[in-house]
Amino acid sequence: MREFISVEEARALVLEAVAAQPVERVPLAQAYGRTLAEPVVSREHIPPFDNAAMDGFAVRSADLATLPSSLRVIEDVRAGGIPSHAIVPGTCARIMTGAPVPEGADTVVPVEWTETGEDAGSVRMLRVPPAGGHVRRAGEDVRAGETVLGAGAVVTPPVVGLLATLGYAEVAVRVPPRVAVVATGDELVPPEATPGPGQIRNANGPALAAQAQAAGAEVLPPLHARDTLEDIRTAVERALEADVLVFSGGVSVGDYDFVKQVLDEMGLTLRFWKVRQRPGKPLAFGLLGGKPVFGLPGNPVSSAVCFEQYVRPALAKMLGRAAVLRPCLRAVLAAPAKKVAGLHYFARGVAATGADGRLTVHLAGPQGSHVYTSVVRANCLVHLPETMVDPEAGTLVDVEWLNW
Repeated sequence: MREFISVEEARALVLEAVAAQPVERVPLAQAYGRTLAEPVVSREHIPPFDNAAMDGFAVRSADLATLPSSLRVIEDVRAGGIPSHAIVPGTCARIMTGAPVPEGADTVVPVEWTETGEDAGSVRMLRVPPAGGHVRRAGEDVRAGETVLGAGAVVTPPVVGLLATLGYAEVAVRVPPRVAVVATGDELVPPEATPGPGQIRNANGPALAAQAQAAGAEVLPPLHARDTLEDIRTAVERALEADVLVFSGGVSVGDYDFVKQVLDEMGLTLRFWKVRQRPGKPLAFGLLGGKPVFGLPGNPVSSAVCFEQYVRPALAKMLGRAAVLRPCLRAVLAAPAKKVAGLHYFARGVAATGADGRLTVHLAGPQGSHVYTSVVRANCLVHLPETMVDPEAGTLVDVEWLNW
């Protein structure tokens, strides 16, 4: 068991301990939010045929060398229809957006660039686009045989649309890991209750469950354990139905912090305890029956930050996602910040691009581990490394976007 290790060491131990989930196939209607387990390869060109980008007339550009030019309209081609005739010199076809371009035509002239000809069967061209204008070529978007999505891609709404376009009625995805969130503490009451003396509402349980859902996991019904060995043991036994166990509170060194003791008695292999970070130093991680177990601090900010830094990447790896860690961007610190050496700070920040084009970040209010509104206001986490001390305004720092 490692103790009081760096953020990087802790995260490496977490990611080393988890593996990708099994694969299942689901209908396209159920694929949103899931993670692709296999590459998606196009079986055809998209668009599948040359088609009109505008309502107008399909023409031979060679017929429009001089303007105005009068052409005979030989047919109408609607979207969903098929041209019956090839376009030969002196002729054109009225065409709707999305309709196949007839053989022989190479350009579409928008209808607003034309006027009725001398008789009802002809049209006068007043303007002309460049040759090939307003025609969507077959395969212009996607070529047959092209890999358009890699394994590990998250199915977003545009991805659903693309899969439908490509004819994928079902897709292979990773089975979402099941997460059990156990909030501990005698002081906790349900959110709908009126707290008595010395009590507070259970916010960590619902918040962590929401974070797990946002990370792509399936969350078991909520669990709450009082600060007794028996209650915690019962909660652990119920939580073992899940693939990942997340405890909030009870992992520190207080007289009633029993979670670590109960887990040890049940056979937990503890990988590390305490990380050189703020907030969230009393963080525990281990394996129980091969399942990852996270012991997060009870302070709400610490709990939320530790989830984002350790649990979320673990879930991302289990889902087989292409990006396990969020990328960091460089930003300019807008004001001085208090920081001691020896701890990696995860400050809650609000970043925005200024008029000069630079990304600047302000701290999102007081940074105490109990000030949960700093998490609500933040759009990023500001990484202040162990070696940094009291950074001044203008210091370049790394910021990690919070995409909730």
